Amino acid sequence: MLFLQNKYTSWYFAIINKAKERITEGYTEKHHVIPKTLGGKNDKSNIVKLTAREHFICHLLLTKMLVDDNRHKMVYALHMLSNASNKLHQRYAPSSKLYEYERKIFAETHSCKMKQNHPLKNPLHKQSHQLGIDKRGPTSIKGIKRSESMKEKMRNREWTQKALDNRLANCLKSAEARKGSKWSSDTHKRRFQQYVEKNKHLFSQVFSLEDQGYSTRQIALKMNISWDRINYILTNKYRLNTL
Repeated sequence: MLFLQNKYTSWYFAIINKAKERITEGYTEKHHVIPKTLGGKNDKSNIVKLTAREHFICHLLLTKMLVDDNRHKMVYALHMLSNASNKLHQRYAPSSKLYEYERKIFAETHSCKMKQNHPLKNPLHKQSHQLGIDKRGPTSIKGIKRSESMKEKMRNREWTQKALDNRLANCLKSAEARKGSKWSSDTHKRRFQQYVEKNKHLFSQVFSLEDQGYSTRQIALKMNISWDRINYILTNKYRLNTL
C-alpha cells in the first residue's frame, strides 16, 4: 500500500472527500490526490479543487503518510509550495511554527539526499561518476578546443583602457593585501634550508668561477641560469660555506 495507515492518512482523505462533494466558490487550487511524482495520473478522478489553506495542509499531511524516498519527494513538494510566489495565485501563508517545521524537515531531507548522491560517499554514484569521466576522456580536462581563427583573434585582441585600469587596480589591491606580512625567524630558517637542499649542487661551481675572476653576469651566462640566483648565492657565500 502506498500510504501508511495512520491518523494523517485519515485526515488527508477526509479533506479530499469533503472537497469532492462540495461546490467551492472563490479562489481554489488544483491538487493531485495521488501525487504525480508517486505515479498519480493527470485525469479528473485524481484531481480535486482545494482552498489554499487545505492545499497546504494536504501537502503537510503527505509528508507524514509516506516513508523513505516517497517522503523525500513530498518534503520537496511542500517546500516548493511554501516558497512559491505568483501574482496570480493567492498562496496560503503558513504560521511561523509551521514554516519552521517545513524548513527543518526540508534541511534534514536535503542534507540526506546530498550525502546519498555524493560521488565520494556513495559507492554506486562514485562508480557511475568515474564511468562518466572515463567516457568523456582526457580531453574534457583540457577544456574547449579553440579553432586557429579564435586563437589568432585572442592573440591580436586590443585591451580597452577600462580593462587595463581594472587589471592594474586588481594588481594594486593584491599588493596592498600582501603588504606588511612578515615571515617569522623560524619561517626564514625553514625557507633557507629548503633553498640550500634544492641548490647545493651549484654552490661549489659558482664559488670556483668567482675565484677565477668571473663576474656575476659571466657566471650566469656560463652556467645558463638566472643572474638573480647567482647573485643570491654570492651574497650568502659566507653563510652557505658555514653549513
